[in-house]
Amino acid sequence: MKYETLENVLMKELRLLRKTLVMALVVFTFITLIVLVSKNKIFIQAGSVVSTRPLLTYVCKEAFLSVASNKPINSYLTAEIQNALKKTDFKVDIDEVLLNQEVAEGKCRIIVKGGERVRSFLINLVKSSDFDFYYKLSEINEIEVSKDEVKSSRGEI
Repeated sequence: MKYETLENVLMKELRLLRKTLVMALVVFTFITLIVLVSKNKIFIQAGSVVSTRPLLTYVCKEAFLSVASNKPINSYLTAEIQNALKKTDFKVDIDEVLLNQEVAEGKCRIIVKGGERVRSFLINLVKSSDFDFYYKLSEINEIEVSKDEVKSSRGEI
């Protein structure tokens, strides 16, 4: 192969590589710009079940832990609960969360272990698309827990 022919082939290949690189950079810049400008999650558009149901257990746990530690997070709590917490303290010793489970629409159950005691709470949540996390804690009820439930929630027999 002659030197001139090789040089022509290499020049064509370099031009092609430059064009490809420029196109890739333009596309990458365009996609980055779209993501930064639009504040919506345009690439992840799941159904309402995916976007709201996992939030129930998340808000349930985080709201309960914030109330139990006497450091309430207002975006997880309704105004009634916030007012009640200003009047009375709700303190629960928590070493470990044994169970955090949705039991019905707008209700979850948390079983906690702390201070050599196991306690179970049924938590009611209200939902609205106006809330930051779609749900807010509206009521906490302590229910008695049996030893069998504790064993089954920890996987013991």
